[in-house]
Amino acid sequence: MATTKISSTKSTSRAINYAEKRAEEKSALNCDIDYAKSSFKATREMYGKTDGNEGHVVIQSFKPGEVTPEQCNQLGLELAEKIAPNHQVAVYTHNDTDHVHNHIVINSIDLETGKKFNNNKKALHDIRQANDEICVSHNLSIPDKQAQIRYTQAEQNIIDKSENDKASWKNQIRMAIEETKEQATDFDDFKQRLETKGVEVARVTNKTITYLHIEENKKVRGNKLGEDYEKGEIVNAINKQKQSQEKPVRKPNVDFAEFERRNKEKRNQRELDKAKQTHSRENEHARREQREQKQEDRPTHKANRERGRGLSL
Repeated sequence: MATTKISSTKSTSRAINYAEKRAEEKSALNCDIDYAKSSFKATREMYGKTDGNEGHVVIQSFKPGEVTPEQCNQLGLELAEKIAPNHQVAVYTHNDTDHVHNHIVINSIDLETGKKFNNNKKALHDIRQANDEICVSHNLSIPDKQAQIRYTQAEQNIIDKSENDKASWKNQIRMAIEETKEQATDFDDFKQRLETKGVEVARVTNKTITYLHIEENKKVRGNKLGEDYEKGEIVNAINKQKQSQEKPVRKPNVDFAEFERRNKEKRNQRELDKAKQTHSRENEHARREQREQKQEDRPTHKANRERGRGLSL
């Protein structure tokens, strides 16, 4: 069973230093793993995105004994290709705990657009879904989704029952939504499919959604059921499902050998410009010293005048 979590970092160099120090295996996407830190930095400088979060770190952990460190690293690289295909990513595998796990360091910049990776609830949802897909394709265990739903519902029942002793109708709505959003092709299709399960979308605004349990004739807002049942999360789930069916993952059209060569030329040019500036300052300082020395050697105006009177006598 593989689990994932994501966090942001102000310094990808520190994240890489920590991950690399204890790594048994390492690999990279869209960069050379041995020069990941400098490549990450060069890309941020090239796009002028040097402030804020420099990147993000995904921790991908596997069930004890389920994969070897080598397999774990390849699974981490596969996850990186799914969640950040146009980013530079470094994958480091640790085996110093019960759970062999990856530290997946993602540079913030998209190589095609120059935009930053958006770390939000949708990103976490997408990462977990991609991770589950990878595990299924490799015959590895995944968290039981229905168990997760039941656990969420058990927690929510405590809140529901504080408001109404008969809370099962809300759980029926949740189950209907979970089944429907995985099948719907768009929001209208979602509403139609949901109605066949005894739940109607009673009202929709720009931000909210209200459901009606048809048999009980009771309404509830999505945010009262939980964040997974709000309008934004429903739309995201439907769009994600649609994109996975229609749009293949694109690989960045970047010549990284040429990219690294240009970065090296830029670094060399900066060093040359710096040396020229230093040389220019040194020359200016030398000329100033020469001018000052000439002024010290030159007789004063008064001395010249006295010398002139002495000669006239």
